[in-house]
Amino acid sequence: MPLSSVFDAIAEMAASIDANDLPGLVDLQERLETAIDAADQAGLVRMAAECRDAAAEVSSIIFRETADAAAAIDRIRGSVASICEAARGDRDLPPEVADRLIGTASPEAEPSTDRVAEDVDLELLESWISSTADHLGTLEAIAVELESSGRPDPERVAEARRIIHTLKGEAGFLSLPSVRTLCHDLESLIDRREADGHVHRADELLALVDWLKRVIETLAVDPRAALPDHAVVLSSMHAASSSPADAPAPDTDGDDDGDEPASECFSDPSPVTFSTDMGMDENLGDFIGEAREHLAAAEESLLALEQAPTDNELINTVFRAFHTVKGVAGFMNLGPIVAFAHEAETLLDHARNGKLHLDPAKLELILRSCDHLGQLVGALEGGSPPTLGRHHQLIDTLVRTVRDGAVPATAKAAAPIAPAAAVIADLDPPAAALAAAPAADTAAEPAAAARRTRVEQTVKVNSSRLDGLVTMVGELVIAQQMVVQDPAVAAILDPRTQRSLSQVSKIIRDLQGVSMSLSMVPVRATFQKMARLVRDVSAKAGKKVVFQMEGEDTELDRNVVEEIGDPLVHMVRNACDHGIETPAERRAAGKSEHGTLTLRAYHQGGSIIIEIRDDGRGLNRDRILAKALERGLIAGDRRLEDIPDHEAYNMIFVPGFSTAEKITDISGRGVGMDVVRRNIEALRGTAEIESKPGVGSAFRMKLPLTMAIIDGMVVRVGTERFVVPTLAIEQSFRPQASDLVTTMQAGEMARIRGDLLPIHRLRRILALDQGVGSLGDGLLLVIESADGRFCLAVDEILGQQQVVIKSLGTGVRPIRGVSGGAILGDGRVALILDIAGILEQAHRDAAGEGEGVGGRLTGTTT
Repeated sequence: MPLSSVFDAIAEMAASIDANDLPGLVDLQERLETAIDAADQAGLVRMAAECRDAAAEVSSIIFRETADAAAAIDRIRGSVASICEAARGDRDLPPEVADRLIGTASPEAEPSTDRVAEDVDLELLESWISSTADHLGTLEAIAVELESSGRPDPERVAEARRIIHTLKGEAGFLSLPSVRTLCHDLESLIDRREADGHVHRADELLALVDWLKRVIETLAVDPRAALPDHAVVLSSMHAASSSPADAPAPDTDGDDDGDEPASECFSDPSPVTFSTDMGMDENLGDFIGEAREHLAAAEESLLALEQAPTDNELINTVFRAFHTVKGVAGFMNLGPIVAFAHEAETLLDHARNGKLHLDPAKLELILRSCDHLGQLVGALEGGSPPTLGRHHQLIDTLVRTVRDGAVPATAKAAAPIAPAAAVIADLDPPAAALAAAPAADTAAEPAAAARRTRVEQTVKVNSSRLDGLVTMVGELVIAQQMVVQDPAVAAILDPRTQRSLSQVSKIIRDLQGVSMSLSMVPVRATFQKMARLVRDVSAKAGKKVVFQMEGEDTELDRNVVEEIGDPLVHMVRNACDHGIETPAERRAAGKSEHGTLTLRAYHQGGSIIIEIRDDGRGLNRDRILAKALERGLIAGDRRLEDIPDHEAYNMIFVPGFSTAEKITDISGRGVGMDVVRRNIEALRGTAEIESKPGVGSAFRMKLPLTMAIIDGMVVRVGTERFVVPTLAIEQSFRPQASDLVTTMQAGEMARIRGDLLPIHRLRRILALDQGVGSLGDGLLLVIESADGRFCLAVDEILGQQQVVIKSLGTGVRPIRGVSGGAILGDGRVALILDIAGILEQAHRDAAGEGEGVGGRLTGTTT
C-alpha cells in the first residue's frame, strides 16, 4: 500500500476539520495515533514526530487547552501537509505496517465483504438493526430535502451528519469495517461540500441508505452472513469527492505546543464541565441509562479478569463498553467523556491485541477508569463532577501506561476514586447533590437537582410484552365494569365503600390511559419513507414532484402504523404515476412544471385522518364509469349521470379495476387499490376519495386512534345495546315538537341552534324490529363526521364508559356500520358503531339501495 495514500486520507480530514466538531477531532486523533504507531514500526522517525505534533495539537483543541483553536488547526494542517510532501514518491509500506492501517486510513484496502464479529451479542445486533432502520428513514427524508433545496436548513444537514457519525461508531463496535468506511467517507464528503459551498446531492446519501437496507435485511435473516459488497457505493463516493483544499504552510515560529500537560494542571480544583446542549433531555436520558449498563458490564468483566487476565472475551467486553460510550458521547458532543473513554479504550485495545499484559496494577487502573467515567456520566444529571486536575491526571496515567507498558509508580500510589460515587448516583436527586458536592458549591445544588429531575430514563421493552400489558389492562377494565355494575355491589350504600370503588375506577382509567400511550407512536417515520418513494417514482416517470408533509408528529397506535405502510405506498405511487401530469402537460394546462403531493395527518371526530393530496389531473369520472359499465359493475339501464361522484370514484377499489391506457412497471395493472381498501377496513378504517378534474385528487384513510380501547356512550334501541364513540358525539337532547321538521326532499330534520340537520333512526338503518316509534319518546345524538353533522335517533342513553374492542370473529358476516363488539359490565355484548358506515348505509337506504339487513342483528347481543 503506498505511503502517500495513508496520509492523503488524513489530509482530507484535516482540511475540513472544525474546532467545534468534537467527533471529527477525535476521529482525526485516532488516525494520527495509528499512523504514529505504524511509522515507528517502519522506522520513519520524522513522520512519527510530525504526527505526534499534530496529535498533540488535536488534543489541545479537544481539552480546550489552547487559547487560539484556529491557529492550532492551521498548525495541524501544516504538519499533515509536511508529512504528505515527504511521503510523495516514497516506498510502499511494509505489509505488517499496512495491515495496521487497514480500516483507518485507506478505504481502498477494505475487504469487499465482512460480517458481524462472532462475539457480538445477538440481542445487541437486533437492537442495532431496529435503530438503524429508524435512522435510514430519517436520512431518506433529509436526502430528498437536500436535493430539492440545494442548501436546506443547516440543522437538518447537521442531523444527517450526526446520524451518519452514530452509524459509523456503532459499526466499529460491531466490527463492520465496510459500514464504518462508507459512513466515514460520506461524513467527510458532506463536510467538504459544506466548507466549499457546493450544492448538496442526494445520490451518495441514498446509495448508502439503500446499501444499509440490504445489510439489515441480510442480518435479519442470518446474523452471521457476509454483508453485501460495498465497492460500488464506495467508488461513487470517491468519484463525487472533490480534491481537498490546499493546506496552509507549516508553522515555523518554533513553538512546541505538543508537550504533555504540565504537572500543575493535575491540581486544578475546578470541576469538569460539558458544553453540550442540556436541552436534549430525551437523548441524554437514553445515553445515561445505556452508559450505566455498559459500565456495570465492564466492572463485572474486570472482576472476572482478576482471575483470568488473559481471557480475550472478557477484555473485549470491557473494550466494547468504553468504545460504545465514547461513540454515543461523541454524537452528543460530550467532550470530556469522549477524550477519557478514548484513552481507556486505547489501553484495552493494546491488551486485546497482546501488546499489554493486564497485571493487577493495570486492572486497578481500568477499574478506576470505570469509576471516573461513571462519575462523569452522573454529572450529566446533577451529580458532582470530578475536578479537572483529577481528570487530566487519570488521562495522563492511561497515556503513559500505553506508552511505557506499565502503570507509573506515582499513579499506583494515588488514592483510588471514592467508590461512593456509584452509591451517590443511586440516591434520590437532592441527597445525591448534597452528598457529592463540595461545601463551597452548595449554591449550585438547586439547579443541579432540578436538572437531574428533568432527565428522563428510557427502557427497551419487547413489543410482545407491551401487547400483553395492553390486553391485560383491557381485561381489567371489563372486570372492573362487571364489579361496579353488579346489582349486589350497586346495592351497597356505605359511603366509604362507594368512595373506594370510585378510587379504584379512577386508578384503572389512569392505568388504561398510560398503557394505551405506550402503544402510540408518531407517523413521522412512515411519512419519511414516502419522501424517497416520491423521488424515485417521479424520476422514473419523468415528472417533477414536490413532496410535502404535514402533521407528521400525530400519534397513532403502533399496530395501525405498521399496517398502513403498504396502502400508503400504493396510493402515493398512483398519485405520482397517474395523478400528476408531466411537465409538458402541466405547462399546457397553465400549471407550474412542478406538481405537489402532500401527505397529511390530523385528528377528526375521535379518528385519525391520513390524506394524500395531489394537484394533478384528477380522476376521469367518465372513463371510470365507462370501464365499470364494460365490466358489468353498473346495471345497463341505470342513468350514469345519476350516479353520485363518491360512488363512481369508489369503483377504483374493485379488484382488477384500472383505467390506465398503458401498463408500466410502476402501476396500471389494476392490482393494489382493492388491497388498499381491504387493509384499511381490516384496521376498522374507511377510505374516501375526493377529486376535481384539472385540480387534483385527495385520498383519505380514516383510522381509529387505537385498536384496543375506546371511550364510548352506551345507547339502547329496544332491547339491543350499542356503543357510540364519545368523540363523535357533539351533544344529546330529547327533541320537542318544535325542534322537528319534515320535508319532501330531505325527510326528517332537527333544528339545532339555527341549523337543520338530517335525522337518521338507528333502528331503521340496522333494520331492527323494535324501538320507539315517535322521535319525541327517544333521544337525538348530534354526531360529527367527515361528511358533516347529523342526528342519530336512539331510545335511551345508558351511560358512558371505556370499552375494550373485540373482533366479531371470522364466523360473523361483516355488518355495515359496525366496527366490533364490547363486553359490558353485566356480561352482555354491545356492538360498536362505525359512524361513517352508519351514515353511508343511511344514504343508501334513502336512495332505495339498501341491502336488506333486516334480521341480521336481532338476538345477536342478548
